[in-house]
Amino acid sequence: MQEELLNSVIKLTKTRDVNSLEYSLVTTLHEFIQCKEIAVYKDMQDSGQRIIERSLVLHFSDEKRYHWEDNCFIEEPEPELISCLQSACIITVQSSDGIEQRWLPISIFDKPIVAIKLVTKPLNSSQQVLLNAFCRIYENYLTILNENERDKLTGLLNRQTFESRFKQLLEKQVMSKKVIAKDKNARKRHPESCSWLAMVDIDHFKLVNDSYGHVCGDEVLLILAQQMRSFFRASDLIFRFGGEEFVLIFEPCLQEDIKEKMTTFMDHIRSITFPFVEQLTVSVGMAKISPYDFPISVLENADKALYYAKNNGRDQMHFFDDLLNEGLLNNQEPEADDDNVDLF
Repeated sequence: MQEELLNSVIKLTKTRDVNSLEYSLVTTLHEFIQCKEIAVYKDMQDSGQRIIERSLVLHFSDEKRYHWEDNCFIEEPEPELISCLQSACIITVQSSDGIEQRWLPISIFDKPIVAIKLVTKPLNSSQQVLLNAFCRIYENYLTILNENERDKLTGLLNRQTFESRFKQLLEKQVMSKKVIAKDKNARKRHPESCSWLAMVDIDHFKLVNDSYGHVCGDEVLLILAQQMRSFFRASDLIFRFGGEEFVLIFEPCLQEDIKEKMTTFMDHIRSITFPFVEQLTVSVGMAKISPYDFPISVLENADKALYYAKNNGRDQMHFFDDLLNEGLLNNQEPEADDDNVDLF
């Protein structure tokens, strides 16, 4: 038993990303506590609004038959789940047939952000000890992974996490394409929709640092990051790539929809008052993400569209495919920021 426990802890802490850690936790819990269901819920708070994502769920009909369910957002969370996240306390409810539903909170820096749900027969004391111990190990390791995946200044995802998140998105997109291909009604509901990558760059950011110092520059970056978090959906991935450059990945939608969304975002940023800066603008390069693309290829496409925007006046957005079709990408070279331009 002790050897099995040690091997399970080793397996749990061997993972290097949050999604793999979730899978390890769920399989480990079922190994020691026979469950009818294990689910992981995330509190994706967005501008004060609680948005619950069920990121992982495993159902068991018996010891040999089980199935996983895809992640989804929960429109009407169970009151016990909300209570667990609000109080950071374990919530247990037993039905008339003796089956227990148990919610366990997982916190980072004393803030509950995850709830683990188990549907089981009543647990004995040793099972409860094991369950709580594995949840605490998961909590501690999740804190470490979260710190490693996040940019220290803005709290956004960092560049090192981009490739793994991109890969997960493509895997999901390939599965979705297979489902749509088999379903004629699904093809009608999703005409020509695809995922999109946006590369966002602050215009003339060097002037902010040179004129007012890096403390002011950091404040501008922090406010912009906060605005992006509040403006876009909780399911959209936002990365800080370094300096004044950000990358966003959006779930499948039509080009006109993402264009409208990004245009509204750019208008919103123009309306924000930043420290010492009367008006801040951003340039945006957009690239389509196809199911079998390499991350570097999509980044390069968005980067070319971004530099076209910066070379042709800044404060604008361009799509790589549109520029390519119009023959506008020949001999495009990055233009250096002009320190002599008076913006503020």
